[in-house]
Amino acid sequence: MTDAPEVRLELAAREHPPRGELAGAFVIAGGPPDGTRSVEFSVLWRTSGKGTEDIGVVHYRAWKADDGTLAALPNPSTFAVTLPPTPWSYDGTLVKVHWVARLRVRWGLLGRTHEVVEDAEFTLAPPGRS
Repeated sequence: MTDAPEVRLELAAREHPPRGELAGAFVIAGGPPDGTRSVEFSVLWRTSGKGTEDIGVVHYRAWKADDGTLAALPNPSTFAVTLPPTPWSYDGTLVKVHWVARLRVRWGLLGRTHEVVEDAEFTLAPPGRS
């Protein structure tokens, strides 16, 4: 297996109000590995607990080798994403709502695909509710 690249994802803050801005940066140490197919950055919420687990993506950006955008990927790269008004983070007994910024790097040679994923959790809630 090809060695996984070291990726870092850092947020400027861990608590954010509805409609606030999530800012931060990510870096792929040494740059994307040989055979990188894509680098993807997303901001999403997901539920866990009893019942059906849901997911909602509020921001997605991909840099791909096959469309030429990977070559233009800044490394390190900064981001600023306006967050939606809901759903608020929630840590209930039966259901939890988690917010995550996610960096995914996919690479592979000879028909074998590998990936590394780095998540940074944060809270979305009105001031005083986190």
